Amino acid sequence: MDNLTKHIQNLQQISSKDVIELDCLLQEFPYYQTAQLLITKGLLNTDSIRYNRQLKKAAAYAIDRKQLFKLIILKKAEKTTISEISKNTEDSLAMGQPLAFNNKEEYSFSEWLAVSKVEKIDRTPKPNTKQLIDNFIGKKISISKPKKTDFFKPINVAKESLIENESIVTPTLAKVYLEQGYYDKAISAYTKLCLKYPEKNSLFANQIKLINKLKEK
Repeated sequence: MDNLTKHIQNLQQISSKDVIELDCLLQEFPYYQTAQLLITKGLLNTDSIRYNRQLKKAAAYAIDRKQLFKLIILKKAEKTTISEISKNTEDSLAMGQPLAFNNKEEYSFSEWLAVSKVEKIDRTPKPNTKQLIDNFIGKKISISKPKKTDFFKPINVAKESLIENESIVTPTLAKVYLEQGYYDKAISAYTKLCLKYPEKNSLFANQIKLINKLKEK
């Protein structure tokens, strides 16, 4: 418990050794949200290849995902600059590297949760078969009329058009789409980044070229 308190007070200091200790704790208590958050931060601190996978796990166990988002954006701001993310793009797309969100990328984080299909862990105890049967018998069965569904739903169109808003398109969002295999969305995001950051046009254009090669495999 003392170690956990120390980690909470010194999030940037969580090391590889601390990650090993947290791993042992989570093997016994996987639902311990604080430990899930701390190990995620530790893996981010050490640029571990396990980070992206653990981030999904932490998001699944997290009761409050805003708390998780606040934790992971504590990484130094330099990690999310265009020059850092686009570094060495001529040689590789650098897939598998830790996703680096910053405090202005709540949409990117939400979109990552969506495309990664990260669902929260159900913590409620499951009823046994007898309970299910008793509950079914005790309910009054009623037949409701099917709800009228509209072919065109403005709210859905609004959600789909979010990507058209250049202000929410970031290098991290493009990387999210790339990592999850949404290559067309990644290309669309990088295309918008070319317009948003004309000084980095050649770097993002090269990303698009590499993704197109990846699609051909």
